[in-house]
This record gives sequence, C-alpha cells and structure tokens, in this order.
Amino acid sequence: MSQTRRDGLEEEKMALTCEICGRPVSTESRVMIDGAVLRVCLNCAGKGTKLGSPPPKPIPFRIGPPPQATITAPELELDPDYNTIVKQARERMGLTQEALGRAINEKPSVISHVESRKLKPDPILASKLMHHLKIKLLVPSDELGSSG
Repeated sequence: MSQTRRDGLEEEKMALTCEICGRPVSTESRVMIDGAVLRVCLNCAGKGTKLGSPPPKPIPFRIGPPPQATITAPELELDPDYNTIVKQARERMGLTQEALGRAINEKPSVISHVESRKLKPDPILASKLMHHLKIKLLVPSDELGSSG
C-alpha cells in the first residue's frame, strides 16, 4: 500500500520537473524546441521559443439535454373504452379498417383486433392512432380513478 502511495507521489514529482534538465519546476514555462512543446524550468526557458499558457482543455461534447432538464410526465394509461373510441373516430372520418391501417402503416387485422378488444394497443400504436384519428387514448391514471 505504501508502495502505491510512493508511486503516486513520484508521478506527481515527474509531472512537475523540467523536461530538459529534470530539475523541479516551481513556475512552469512552455517552450517550443524543434517543433516539440516542452514544459521547462525558468533556467531552460531561454533555450526555445516561449509559448503562452497551455490551451484550455476541450469541453466534452454531450448529446441530448442536460440531466437536470428531464421532465417527468404524469403516468398515462390506456382509456378502458379504447376500442369504441377508435372505431367511432374511424367511422366519423369515413375510413375503412384497411384505409386506416395503410395510413398508420399497420395491417388491417391490427385495426380489427383493436376495435374488437382482442389487441390492447401499446404506446406506439396508441400514439399513431391518436395522431391520425385526432383522439385521446392515453389519459392520466388519476383521471381514470376519479371517473368511476
């Protein structure tokens, strides 16, 4: 354990030594010698072209919103009368099951099964039906509990 601690201290000392003469560096200077950028002590700084302060470290690129920006939506559940709502909206728009299926990229049998309650739509299918038929199938769970 003490060996690990000693190795860590030696690495710190190595990081704070002149890359030309090996002396400890109290005030670091950066110079360019033959195209190489070196960290050197003040005594060796005159041996090359003095450079400015080190470039800032790059900021890592992050995809998506920052973690604190996430918004939690209320818990949504499928309306118990989803089959009737879908069928009435489809008929109101004058669509056949086949036409609705083509419009939302689903087989007509899927529409038939939803309307006969043989298939409970998953969130993706429900959102496709809601968007195309302009209906509301997913409702907050607290609204379902208060209606009965």
